Amino acid sequence: MIGIYLVATNSYFILGLRFIKKFTHHYKGDSKIKFYFFSDEDPKPYLNESIDVRFIKTSHENWVEGTNSKFKNILDLQKELIKDCSYLYYFDADTNITIDFDEMWFIGDLVGGEHYGNRTFLSNGAGFERNPISKAYVPEESKLPCTYYYGAFFGGSVRMVVNFAKILRQNQLADKEIPYEPAVNDESYINQYFHYHPPTRIVPTEEFQFNVSDKGGIGETRNMRLDITHYKNEILEKKDLVFELNAGDLIFFPREN
Repeated sequence: MIGIYLVATNSYFILGLRFIKKFTHHYKGDSKIKFYFFSDEDPKPYLNESIDVRFIKTSHENWVEGTNSKFKNILDLQKELIKDCSYLYYFDADTNITIDFDEMWFIGDLVGGEHYGNRTFLSNGAGFERNPISKAYVPEESKLPCTYYYGAFFGGSVRMVVNFAKILRQNQLADKEIPYEPAVNDESYINQYFHYHPPTRIVPTEEFQFNVSDKGGIGETRNMRLDITHYKNEILEKKDLVFELNAGDLIFFPREN
């Protein structure tokens, strides 16, 4: 079984629902898929009953707290994940899927995605954490090959992902003691780890089949007070349909092709 893991608190709840619905709509592989949904609201009433989803209730006071929870969440479920899944993949909840796919584009022991800004970041020095007090530090004079990776996607075999999460969570906690917050939050830790321990598979930008950071125009999703009630009500009425978000409008279409 392949586990797909999302953090979808506050307004990201709507985007997480879109991801699950569109993933199941476009997925053409043969593996069993189970979604792990960390949110302040249960997604099951909004989804077709055939979708296997595990709801883990959680809450975040701000966007940074949410994005920094990625590694801790994996560790909180590690025994269950090891028991139930062969692979686990994290996707940001605002990832959008618009084409049919199977799992072959992202399967691997430990997988990272080349950030679409990789070439720009490497040319202007942005992206990597350059403060040596941080556990996310990557020195500019490093002689190792440089690739800048998404914080929006990572995964692989469950055991390797759990080990990855343990190390990055330890690094996060060490920085909190200082206290220090890296420039790009969890993404900084991911890039430090992959710089010294490259993933066994790198998905190049041109082969990354999903669209990252697509919020569909629903508003400022980092605003904890963004009202999404009208979206939830409409989705609840049409729970068996897949939806797209376009300029803040819901567009529904049948779940089955």
